[in-house]
Amino acid sequence: MTLRDRLRSYAAPVVVTGALVAAMAAPAQAQEYKFRMATIDVETGNYFNHIAVPFAELVSELTGGEVEIQPLPAGTVGSIFKLHEAMEDGLVDMVNWPAVFLGNADPTNAMISGFPTGLGVDSILAWTYFGGGQDLLREHRRETMDVASLVLGSGPSEWFAHSHVPIETVEDLDGLKYRTLGNWAAIAKDAFGAASTTVPGSEVYSMLEKQGLDLAEYSLPGENWNQGLHETAEYIIYPGIHAPAWTFELMMKTDTWDELPDAYKQAIEIAARIVTYDSMYRTIVADLEAVNKVNARVAEGKNTLLELPDEFQVKAREAARAWGAKTAADAAANGNPWPEKVLNSITDFQDRWQGASYYMVTDQN
Repeated sequence: MTLRDRLRSYAAPVVVTGALVAAMAAPAQAQEYKFRMATIDVETGNYFNHIAVPFAELVSELTGGEVEIQPLPAGTVGSIFKLHEAMEDGLVDMVNWPAVFLGNADPTNAMISGFPTGLGVDSILAWTYFGGGQDLLREHRRETMDVASLVLGSGPSEWFAHSHVPIETVEDLDGLKYRTLGNWAAIAKDAFGAASTTVPGSEVYSMLEKQGLDLAEYSLPGENWNQGLHETAEYIIYPGIHAPAWTFELMMKTDTWDELPDAYKQAIEIAARIVTYDSMYRTIVADLEAVNKVNARVAEGKNTLLELPDEFQVKAREAARAWGAKTAADAAANGNPWPEKVLNSITDFQDRWQGASYYMVTDQN
């Protein structure tokens, strides 16, 4: 049984069956489309194999091989932070990456794919597909960049930090050399006095080991384990409120998207949605092994796990929302309404979710 046949058998609870059937029906005058898709991950990495490869395979299945997408590992077309330029220059046709990699010129990029103390593992996809998140992304990209965009890929929380010192209050961050990035780096510095430092991922291990850093956040439990960060510092701190959950996007030139037959657009949209849900839980399951290895080290006295107290998390959320509000207001004053739209959508949905989700059963300790 092909993947297309399997999808037909369980399509109803996942997507609208009619749309799926239409997507699998080739246009009357079928035409082959071949696209090169740049990614931010190496060929052996989880992002590449949990998002890019399954997406390309599923699009091919849904279109009977008429749409072929070639995922390109990081480094193929230059810096991972300039992949949109490679797309504009025609070196690639598509880009799969987190919005924040577009930089800080538009604060929308620092909010829409993941926000410190924002939407968590349980709520981010609900907001994305049923709370307006993807709609905002698509509208923003088309209006401001002349780019077509879809959410493609998602994942769970990171460790908050590997640290040489215990962190129990926000005041504990004052003056500490803290490797972090993006909006959380600004929040930790401005609100809590941390000496936020941007260190390339390849240097985190050595900097922590030599105590050139007091603490560092890097990535997901599985990625941190593979980097050996558990060996560099005693304390492993959670939850990862700086990166509670995240999404990636697929972008291409508007002309490229608009010229596709509707059936192929539907196939790409359906594949992106299925892979986005799939990648969240594949990543969580992959991380379970690493977390259990950390638990074993804690039992052996090799590491100490620390949970951020509620008071820390409350103050962090207040600071993050204050940063977001000021940043959005500054953008609006300069004629950019999008950060305010995105921030309001995220915080309103999160408040409603947390106010009403107390009845849900979760399998947390």
